[in-house]
Amino acid sequence: MSDKIISIMFDSLEKEKVDYADIRLENSLMTVIKTVNGKVEESTTGIESGIGLRILKEGVWGFSYGPIESGSDIVKMALQANRLNLRNKTQEVKLAEVKTIQDKFEGEQKKKLQDVGFDEKIELTMEADKAQEDERIKSRTSFYREVLRKMVLETTEGTRIEYNVPYVMMYGMSVAREESETIEGRSRIGHLGGLEVFDLRTPAEIGEKAKERALEGLKAPKVKSGRYPVVLDGTINHLFAHEAAGHSAEGDFVQTAGVLKGKLGKRVAAPIVNLIDDGSLQESKGIKSFGYLKYDDEGVPGQKTYVIKNGNLETYLNDRSTAAYFDLKATGNSRAQAYNVPQIVRMTNTYISPATNPMKPEELLEQIQNGYLLMQGGGGQVDPIKGTFNFGVAELYEIKNGEVGERYRPTTLAGNTLETLNKISGISPEMENPLDSIGFCGKDGQSAPVGVSGGWLAVKNIVIG
Repeated sequence: MSDKIISIMFDSLEKEKVDYADIRLENSLMTVIKTVNGKVEESTTGIESGIGLRILKEGVWGFSYGPIESGSDIVKMALQANRLNLRNKTQEVKLAEVKTIQDKFEGEQKKKLQDVGFDEKIELTMEADKAQEDERIKSRTSFYREVLRKMVLETTEGTRIEYNVPYVMMYGMSVAREESETIEGRSRIGHLGGLEVFDLRTPAEIGEKAKERALEGLKAPKVKSGRYPVVLDGTINHLFAHEAAGHSAEGDFVQTAGVLKGKLGKRVAAPIVNLIDDGSLQESKGIKSFGYLKYDDEGVPGQKTYVIKNGNLETYLNDRSTAAYFDLKATGNSRAQAYNVPQIVRMTNTYISPATNPMKPEELLEQIQNGYLLMQGGGGQVDPIKGTFNFGVAELYEIKNGEVGERYRPTTLAGNTLETLNKISGISPEMENPLDSIGFCGKDGQSAPVGVSGGWLAVKNIVIG
């Protein structure tokens, strides 16, 4: 049935003499469960099904979507969108050449999502909630999300790829309060696979870790705000690499603005810095990477891309159109949340690795001598145009004479992206456990699974508090 609909749509588009078209036919299963203070606040499961059509004609895009059985109407709407976009045409969209591919990809599940009942998944989420119980915890939240993405991508160039990819994640958040002070503790887990992820960290362990981080933070003293030498753990390596540096390197963004615009081939970081986005990374520390892509949503293979190499800006992260615009290679970073939105440039597994002189974590502490060790990065704010960032940090420890000392309360770190990239003075190559770095990244109203953790970073100074 679906093959017949795609064939009819392509026949219609051939008559319209479009330059290029891709069809994404999706039939995905999604489940979300959220508990707050022992009660189920949200519990939804359902199928997301339909067709997304993107056409390129006369140098501009046209996009439309609709139910699977409405193929002819979807073609008409895409052509209409193309004509409307022609009125406001500002530049000619071209596509970088890529190889055509015919393939099927199925993500492995040892404990299949579809074999476990909805009630059992609610019970798993409640286990994480119950483990957070404590009289000092004033609010507790547990969240479970799974996506079993089933999609067919077919293009007028001859590419056809069938995807069947499972994602599952859970997080817990505890809020401890003492008088007017409140401290959040978080813990999470996730991978590309099935419910065997809970063999790595159980829901109870997720809740317990969130509670522990909140209570330990509440007992600790506050740090004095200021600029200090620091060592950043692997979660903050990923957080900085993704949020501050990675978004600044996305080709669709750089076309118009950003701190990396016009800097291709120039030094933008310390010579020891490699900034990598690796969609081909299947596993890290034995855990299936949340940001792994065998192919992106244009059918380009996921790959290891050195955005910055030896401190120099080598490339941007590209889909086919931005690759053609910058005369660069398509990097396999075209992604869409679902059939009903167009593809945009997105990251996968993003981190900073040492280009030269790799160091052990203890050597980084010795290099800093006196400063702070920052661990377990969280959400924050980034301005990729100005190049500024502000992140949350759950765990903060004093570094005294090269040794880890007293713990301090959760805080924030802030800085400028290019300034920080140039102040990195040491990097450890050993990637940390990625379980606390997975998540769904938001951009233009879409979310995409991303992840991986990096090694530790030493930074000459950064603003804390």
